[in-house]
Amino acid sequence: MIFFDRVEFRYNEKSETSFNLKEVSFSCQKGLINGVIGGNGSGKSTVARLMAGMIQPLAGTIKVDGASPFAHIIQCGFLAGIIFQNPENQIVGTTVEEDLAFGLENLSLDREQMHSRVAEIARRFNLYDLLKAPVANLSGGQKQLLCIASVMVMEPSWLIFDEPSSHLDPWARQDFWQIVKSFICEKDIGVVVISQLPEDMQHFSHILAFDAGALVFDGTSNQFKKAAIGNTCFNLPESWKFERLMQISND
Repeated sequence: MIFFDRVEFRYNEKSETSFNLKEVSFSCQKGLINGVIGGNGSGKSTVARLMAGMIQPLAGTIKVDGASPFAHIIQCGFLAGIIFQNPENQIVGTTVEEDLAFGLENLSLDREQMHSRVAEIARRFNLYDLLKAPVANLSGGQKQLLCIASVMVMEPSWLIFDEPSSHLDPWARQDFWQIVKSFICEKDIGVVVISQLPEDMQHFSHILAFDAGALVFDGTSNQFKKAAIGNTCFNLPESWKFERLMQISND
């Protein structure tokens, strides 16, 4: 479980106009696709970085599977791995194999374990025949898969995707969601997806909606669908709007 209890965070603390995350409390469960939504500046990406232990809260408590994500990074790797929307910002190796091995080197695995894990994850993501290929030669979709594989190979307890499908075409986006759902079915991995794309909402089981640093909704997808129809703060999937129109016409 990811647990936030009265968490606060502020950028540019001395500025009165700085962004402020305001006493946010919620929990995310494994076995679900937990969606975090909101517009630009709403706080959703800040929440992702707090979950992954990349930044520390000014106040409140964050626990990932019972431990502090920041302390766990320092002591023994990490509980939560984050995948950003632009793969160019996350790839560090010059070849596919180097990129997959980079995180494992930081975990101090021996070479035999590293080779085994890299080969296994490369096969899963259809990257095995590209292990020696320069990263620069990969397509945009392959780079995105490499970023996911490079985090997955370290076997985190949670995967956090920050705007993962915004640069993908419709076919690559469909492949992405198939991979995410297979993780949940096959592995003991929690999934959080931060997104402002309306079509991504259709895949969420649990939704956390943010606006100007405040948590304005915490509930199931069906509950959000009912509460958000007619609310102009959030851009909803076209299928949801059509479903609502059909309900109105049948009433």
